[in-house]
Amino acid sequence: MGGYQTLIMVIVIILVIGLNLVVNKMNITVDLSSQKMFTLTSDTTNLVDKIKDKVTLYYMCQDGSEMTQIEKVVDNYDGLGTIKVVKKDPVVYPNFSKTYTDEEIQSNDIIVVNETNGKSKLVSQSDMLVSEMDYQTMSQKVTTLDAEGQITAAIQSVTSANATTLYYTSGHSEQELDSTFKDVLNKSNIDMKELATESAESVPDDCNILLINGPQYDFTEAEYNVLSSYLKEGGKAMFFLYPTTTEKMTYFYKLLSDYGVNVADGYIIDSKGSYSSQYPMEDSDLTKDVTDTQKVVIPICKGMTVQSDVRSTLTVENMMSTTDSAYAKTNIKSQTVDKEDGDINGPFSVALSVKDSYAEKTKGTGHATEIVVFGSVSFETSTFLETNQFGNRTVLLNSLSYLAGQETTTLAIPTRSLQQESVQIQESDRIFFTVLLVVIIPLILLGSGLFIWIKRRKN
Repeated sequence: MGGYQTLIMVIVIILVIGLNLVVNKMNITVDLSSQKMFTLTSDTTNLVDKIKDKVTLYYMCQDGSEMTQIEKVVDNYDGLGTIKVVKKDPVVYPNFSKTYTDEEIQSNDIIVVNETNGKSKLVSQSDMLVSEMDYQTMSQKVTTLDAEGQITAAIQSVTSANATTLYYTSGHSEQELDSTFKDVLNKSNIDMKELATESAESVPDDCNILLINGPQYDFTEAEYNVLSSYLKEGGKAMFFLYPTTTEKMTYFYKLLSDYGVNVADGYIIDSKGSYSSQYPMEDSDLTKDVTDTQKVVIPICKGMTVQSDVRSTLTVENMMSTTDSAYAKTNIKSQTVDKEDGDINGPFSVALSVKDSYAEKTKGTGHATEIVVFGSVSFETSTFLETNQFGNRTVLLNSLSYLAGQETTTLAIPTRSLQQESVQIQESDRIFFTVLLVVIIPLILLGSGLFIWIKRRKN
């Protein structure tokens, strides 16, 4: 019996070792991380499926110096569509990178090369692994993984025929573009340029999307004429309103009223909506991808209404709206949220899209004026755009795709946090499991053993 048991143990150990060697050789892994940080998203696979060019990812790293988080993500691209991964040791091949970039190469950098058209782009290790200052240790600590987002964005950049250009207006205390908003634009291959409307005679010809990001001061009549001309000729624009400005915004709001949208004074109070910062979503192409588990949040918001007598070429589609109990608080400095004299009854729209097909009659299909308006700049803050936890990111990306057209693929690849998540156990649960494991289960086992012993003793 002892020899038989020993033989069985030896066979099992050999099988386990052999299975591990096979799995390791075949590079079979399972991503068990809560955020699936080492699994490519559908955004990447969908983009790669459309690519016909041959793309090579040159992973610049010495043997033994690989950063595990980056290496695991890079390995997933090898053999995906027309993509292959080639590892290059920068010490062995010191001049290799100069063929594709003039920038200095660091260990774990990746050079994305389109072998078909010759385009290339460097993805820095510092962009894929983002560090922040840990003030407890007074040292830099890696907190975020953005390998897939950066690599896929680079692949799109080298395989896209043309980049989309977004111009953002300045000179009216507009809200500065949030870092996460910029990241979304960069990953979607959308170039950003500033447009100082005060000195501009026209909107540049290469403008694909015009962004007016929460101005706190009004435009002049001359600026209005420049922007209005751009829209009338089939321009695409995204508006964010600044909900608490006390300035009179005559010409800015006239840009919207020209397309059937009126902006209400003040900001919205909605006991059934704005207190929780969520508003009911309408049946819209720009909101249809928001899942049931996501929330679209707009903390402080201006209300909008749609004109009833819009021209026949104009279509205004409501994306999100307040409840019927909403009203606009016109006194910005009021210390109460209760309704007062002068407040405006709702309901209001808080996000909508506009399409005017008039320009298509002279310029052809695809030249319709298209506008997306959000009632607050708070919609686009990092808190709501960093991950897919909120629906804001999805709606923003859908809006950019709507304005840019089919030539631009917006990427919704969020960053992944590398911070360790601690399990929080309630005191009541701790007591329950302590009693269960330390008292109840041992007593059951003891009682069962005693019962069996007594039964056998009687027999």
